[in-house]
Amino acid sequence: MPPPRTTTSARFMGAGVRYHGRLMTAQQIFARALKTFRVLWFALTVSNLLLGLVTFLVPSRAAHPPDATMWQFFAALGAGLAVASFVVPARMYSRSIAGREPPQITAAEPTPDGSRGAARFAQPELAARAAMPAALTPFILSMALSETVSVLGLQLHMLGYAPTITMPFIVVGTVLAASRFPTVARLVGRYERLHGASFAASEGGSY
Repeated sequence: MPPPRTTTSARFMGAGVRYHGRLMTAQQIFARALKTFRVLWFALTVSNLLLGLVTFLVPSRAAHPPDATMWQFFAALGAGLAVASFVVPARMYSRSIAGREPPQITAAEPTPDGSRGAARFAQPELAARAAMPAALTPFILSMALSETVSVLGLQLHMLGYAPTITMPFIVVGTVLAASRFPTVARLVGRYERLHGASFAASEGGSY
């Protein structure tokens, strides 16, 4: 698919690209995409809280809980899922970026004080359109794995275990999800590090 065309007015507006009929900079593309990420974050974080609510409102029908071996197995599984919620999305993101055409990079130039500035994306708007979609699936996966930890707590509740055993799972799952509040720096930071360039330096601002 050919890259979108820019118009002559772009030289008066800075680097831009047509996005849904509008000429947008990388910063504007980030702001637009960030709304979707935050809606997803809110919905998936609240779902963890709802799982905790269920453990209070829905009583377990189990006559008595299984022995301690069951919840210990669930605890080990939950710890593995918590670690995977960081490792697996990061590897998925790196593979996704490696399979894409790399952006054009402009080498860093010395600053007025003599220090070396940051490398820049030659077409930051096109790089932004690649960076944000690439972050979506890993973000959703990290949130889903976080919620799975909470689901383990609900399952233990249904098996008849006490809240002192089930609630830590839900608390950990909720904290993991809440800690992933999406910001531009979090979503494109890995993209910048993989390519050794800065979006902020590319458009003369900060995000």
